[in-house]
Amino acid sequence: MTSGKQKSPQQEANRLSIMLRHVLGEDRFPVDVEALAREVSRNNADPIGKIVGGELPGFEGMLRPHRKRPEWHIVYNDDPRYRGRVRFTIAHEFGHYQLHRPILSDRDYKSGTLQRDCDFQCKPLLPNAWQEAERQREEEADTFASYLLMPLDDYREQVNGEEMTVDLLNHITDRYGVSLLAACRKWIDFTDRRAVMIVARDGFARWGRASKSALKSGIFVRSGMQIPDDALAALGADERGFVSDRPVQRPAGVWNFSRGSEPVRELALVSEFLDLSLTILQFDDAVYGRDFEEEPILDSYDKFMDGWTS
Repeated sequence: MTSGKQKSPQQEANRLSIMLRHVLGEDRFPVDVEALAREVSRNNADPIGKIVGGELPGFEGMLRPHRKRPEWHIVYNDDPRYRGRVRFTIAHEFGHYQLHRPILSDRDYKSGTLQRDCDFQCKPLLPNAWQEAERQREEEADTFASYLLMPLDDYREQVNGEEMTVDLLNHITDRYGVSLLAACRKWIDFTDRRAVMIVARDGFARWGRASKSALKSGIFVRSGMQIPDDALAALGADERGFVSDRPVQRPAGVWNFSRGSEPVRELALVSEFLDLSLTILQFDDAVYGRDFEEEPILDSYDKFMDGWTS
C-alpha cells in the first residue's frame, strides 16, 4: 500500500501462508487465492469486490478500482493460452492490492466518481520499456505470488534434495496449481544444486536462469545463446511434451558455457505454443576452483509466459 510502512512481499506472503496453515493445516494446497483475497480484504474500507476473467489483449491481468465506490476488482486474461497462469496472475494482482494500492475511502468519491488514476495494468515484463519503480513494483508482486502459492519451506520438503524429474515437476505443478515455468523458476532460485533452465525458440535461448551454485562455478545463460544441434530440445523439436521421462546423461561437449563444457543431465520439454522449449540442465556438485563473478541476467521471464501454459 502507498500509505504507512512498506511491506516486504516475502514477509506478507509468509504471514498469509502461516495463517492458512493454522486454519487449513497441511491440506491447504493449491491455495484458493480467490477466496483468500476476498476474505483478507473484506474488512478493509476498500475490499476486493470482484475477481473475473475477461478479454485483455496484451495484458495478463489488472487490479482496478470501482469508479463509483471504494472497492477493487481483479481481472485476469481468460485466453486459453494463459490458463496455466491464472492462479499466479490472481496472486500477482492480490500482491498489488496488499503491497501497493492507495487505500480508497468515501472522500475519493465526493464528486460521485473516482477522480484519481490508480489502475494496475500488468503486461508481460518489458525491461527496456519500464521505469525502475514500475519494474520493482511488478517484481514485488511476482515475488509475493510465488511465496504465497509455493511457500519455500513446503517446496523444499517436496523436493527433498532430489534431482528434478518429470514426475517431480508434475507433482509440484499439481500441488501448487502453477505453470511449469513458475514451478521451475522457483526451484532454480532456491536449489543448492548446480542447475540451469533455458527457454528457447528457433534454436536460440530467449531467456535463462542459473542457480546460485551454478553461477558461482561459471555457468551462465545468455539471452541469444545458440541451442546445440544435439540438445534434446533440438532432437525432439517435432515432438510435444517432455522428450524423456527422466534426465538424460549427456557427455561433455554437448553444452558449452563460459567455463567450458562438462557432462550434464538434461531434461527437455517442447511446448505446443509458439515453438518454445524448456531445457533443464543439472550438473554434478563438483567444486571447480575459484568462484566466478555473477553476470547480470536479463530477466525477461514473463515475456515467455505469453502462450506458455504447459
